[in-house]
Amino acid sequence: MTLHNEWDEVVQAALVGAHRAGTTPTDLLDRVAALGVAAHGAQLPPVVDAPLLPAAPGSDDARANPTARSVLVQIVALDDQILLTEWCGMARAARVVADHRELPALLGLGTAHPGLRPAVAAVLGDRGRWLATIRLAWSWAATGAVTEEVDLEQALDLPGRSRLDALRRARNRDRVKTREFLAAQFEVQRRATDRQVLVSALEANLGPDDEPLLERALADRAIGVHDEALRLLRTLPASALADRAAERLHRGLWLTADGFDVQSDELWADSSPEPDEARDLLKDGSEAGVAGRIRGAAASVPPQHWTSRLDTDDEGAAAELARGPWASALLRGVAQNLKLADDARPWAVAATRSLTGMEQLEMLSGLPAELAARTVVEVSRQWNYDLLDHACSQLPGPWSADATAALLDCYAGMRDPRWLAGRPPAVLLARGDAEVLGANWARITERWPVHTAELDVLRLRMQLREAFNHQEESQ
Repeated sequence: MTLHNEWDEVVQAALVGAHRAGTTPTDLLDRVAALGVAAHGAQLPPVVDAPLLPAAPGSDDARANPTARSVLVQIVALDDQILLTEWCGMARAARVVADHRELPALLGLGTAHPGLRPAVAAVLGDRGRWLATIRLAWSWAATGAVTEEVDLEQALDLPGRSRLDALRRARNRDRVKTREFLAAQFEVQRRATDRQVLVSALEANLGPDDEPLLERALADRAIGVHDEALRLLRTLPASALADRAAERLHRGLWLTADGFDVQSDELWADSSPEPDEARDLLKDGSEAGVAGRIRGAAASVPPQHWTSRLDTDDEGAAAELARGPWASALLRGVAQNLKLADDARPWAVAATRSLTGMEQLEMLSGLPAELAARTVVEVSRQWNYDLLDHACSQLPGPWSADATAALLDCYAGMRDPRWLAGRPPAVLLARGDAEVLGANWARITERWPVHTAELDVLRLRMQLREAFNHQEESQ
């Protein structure tokens, strides 16, 4: 009889009782104790015959002061990734590293959350990098540098994201040589996913001399390859694509008393695009129909197209586009190229106002952080609390001082939802500028009197600022 069969038998005996099983309570309990340990007890660890680890090398790294170390211990215990990233950023700015006792916890967090690795790696110091060589899972932090560069031919054999990262690093190192390699490979790669990676690599150090290869990729039959090439071409302000789109906008739209409208008997009067126009539109289905075609053309020209055509500034051009029947399509297109605008704010505000609900939030999430914050402040006056809170959750932190002060005013002026009455907005306290929030502590606790964990996080952020201010004073 096997061990597990014996264990099953004694369990059945215990269920029916010792006397009915034909034994005594003492004997039954002795068998339960013996067989239970044998069947389910932990095994002794194997004996490892290996030499002890060598002593850690010395380190001249300056370590964070005791107050900053105490804050880090609390942050690690709280498991707040935003706060941890903020701590690491301030430590790096102060040119100090984490205390040796916190290194295993930081390496563990970086291993579990790859998004934390750049922040954590910056505060490991020599001792942390040595420690990373001890355990295979920590090897990502062993060098403290970017993964070793690989040969271009070898880069093509790397998996997924690693291949794209390697090609982009090569572009940053030698863009001309890498472009020639990508162009040659584009002609011979048979899989669409491989050609798409080659096109995506051009985004690093993208310039006008990459346009011929991108134009070739527009003719690719694979949707992913075509759309990736089109996305990159739209970021080049003086491209042939921009010229073609500008010509279509001149032909297809006229300025009426009610704003831009579709010209009768012109290209957008027909719902089906010609092949040349279809080639310049995304094939993922988002630019179908007249509105989609107008949006695609608007996304392919820089905002200066409109300021030049209307002979006005960005504020005036955005207002003109916002009042026409195709305002949503035009402004959503312009919003894709806001980084090319001389003044992006009026375009962002106009585009956000032309959209509703989730479309607003999606557009805001694609804007630079500071511009998105300023846009939220300006357009949220008619919003309810939930929409403001959703929009603010899209803004990466920490926010600037000006954005924090303005968004604090927005929140304070709104009525809390019934289920959040008296509770401070979590996203405001977690991502807002700590100095601004600290200066408004009395106002915050008066407006939202319910004590919450978010207030503890804010207090910890204030301690964090104070700790590194003292670090700078002591250096």
